[in-house]
Amino acid sequence: MRKRILGMLLLLLGMFFLSGLEVEAADQVHTVSSQETVESIAATYDISAEQLMKTNGLPDGKLYEGQMLRIIQTAYTPSIYQWAERGKQIANYAKSFTGFKKTAGEETPIKGFDSSGLIHWVLSRQKVPIDRLSVEGYYKQGMDTDTPKAGDVIFFLEKGSSKVVTAGIYLGGNRFVNSGYGAETVQVRSTSEKYFAQYQAAYKTYTPKGEHVVQNNETLKSISDNYGVSVDTIKKRNALPTDSLMQGQYLQIYSSPLYPFYANQETSYDKAYAVIKYAYTLRGFTYVFGEYDPMIGMDCSGFIYWVMKEQDISIKRGSAADYYSLLPKIKEPKAGDLVFFRDTDLSQEITHVGIYLGDGRFIHTTKNTGVHITDLTSSYYNQKFESFGQVQINMD
Repeated sequence: MRKRILGMLLLLLGMFFLSGLEVEAADQVHTVSSQETVESIAATYDISAEQLMKTNGLPDGKLYEGQMLRIIQTAYTPSIYQWAERGKQIANYAKSFTGFKKTAGEETPIKGFDSSGLIHWVLSRQKVPIDRLSVEGYYKQGMDTDTPKAGDVIFFLEKGSSKVVTAGIYLGGNRFVNSGYGAETVQVRSTSEKYFAQYQAAYKTYTPKGEHVVQNNETLKSISDNYGVSVDTIKKRNALPTDSLMQGQYLQIYSSPLYPFYANQETSYDKAYAVIKYAYTLRGFTYVFGEYDPMIGMDCSGFIYWVMKEQDISIKRGSAADYYSLLPKIKEPKAGDLVFFRDTDLSQEITHVGIYLGDGRFIHTTKNTGVHITDLTSSYYNQKFESFGQVQINMD
């Protein structure tokens, strides 16, 4: 009798623990130790280095002691839509930092993360061009989504207001990776936990949705065949001047743009929408001072020059100060106008320029982030803002 009762207790205990396990718990987890490499870990489990990197969304071979890597033996198979695959990689990469310490104001695995620092590290390392902001800044900058997916950002707001309490990287299934709030380390949390349940959850997307990131040797024809969307339609949606593509370009495949800031904006000139659409394709391209070719890199004025030139707008290669001197200054910008910033040192020179998109956003390129979209209300750019410049078709 005692044996039967004991057996029943063990069975119930086992059912209790099993019911709390996620499906993915069956996956092996390897905790990175000092001196280990992607290659050495892959060899240990008899899988390829590529498999290990794809499973965990590793952007490169850099590993950090304490990082937790999932080991999956089955062959890696990418999703049919690239945006979904990238979202999963972002989520998996965020999860690999479970257990890393929470440190206020920090944003690296070595020093630790606060909640916004974790978001910045994960997204920027996954080549999502994004500024280093507070959680409030990320809430203003991201695009709303009613259908959150892995890799999006989840925000917790005080009910009845838009005050952001904390944020994390969404994993799907009401789970997310967060640094802080009830823990001293990065943890996988649930929206059903008592602390988080008292707040209103909102989701923003930074990962491409309905976009394709051009890979090496891809052509418009091959991308067209892959998605079943005509070459002419892809060219029109991205204002591509030719059939030539550059590796790393973001191509809008579907009709609804990810960043529709300009959608209901009055334009400054006939080609303004085309300029903006083409500028979007260059998000993430690197900054190189004095250059204007995306394949080499571009500084802020070089970015303006390249985009305008490719859209057949007559413009000389100049500096931000040169463009500032050419354009009439206005207080009410339209989509496609330029926005200028003045350095705050003693020289007080015009040192930066971007393209105004509407709704308080502009697209530009900076040293740390490359080509990306920024909100004018961010404290850094609000402080340096000088004026808007009305774009004229002939800027010679």
